[in-house]
Amino acid sequence: MGYLPLLVWLPLVTLAGFLASDYSAIASHVSVMTLKEGISHTIVNTAALTSGAALILFGIGVWIISQRYFSGGAFGWIVFGISMIANGIWPMGGPMHGLYIIGILNIVAPALTLLDVRDEVLYQQLYKLTVFVTLMSVFYLWLLLNGFDPQDYSGLTQRIFGAISY
Repeated sequence: MGYLPLLVWLPLVTLAGFLASDYSAIASHVSVMTLKEGISHTIVNTAALTSGAALILFGIGVWIISQRYFSGGAFGWIVFGISMIANGIWPMGGPMHGLYIIGILNIVAPALTLLDVRDEVLYQQLYKLTVFVTLMSVFYLWLLLNGFDPQDYSGLTQRIFGAISY
């Protein structure tokens, strides 16, 4: 279930990019298509809604498997899923798109999920991947906040780091 958001989001936004007029998947973030009319807008919204729902289901699965009363990892994935659903409801530019950036919790969701893993073998298998994903998410946020994300390639970097964090 953990791969479903990426398997839904990436192909759909790629298709939407091909169908959108005056849109560059290399230069522009996906959310730019929420400002356009037509089929690309609908496909991007569907991608956000579907991947958001899949993230929520993944979070519920993490919570169930953790067998804990409260699972920080599950909470992180569920909140990230809710923010993705908000991306599919509200267009880019307003604070409701992403629910006031609450999806930033996806940066720590992998590490919080790893804390819930009780099986030592599984923990060891996931440790390096979790560190990599978490550090890449922090690095991408750093690029964005400091204006170092190359403007002509911001769509490409969004897809690369999105594929890593999903």
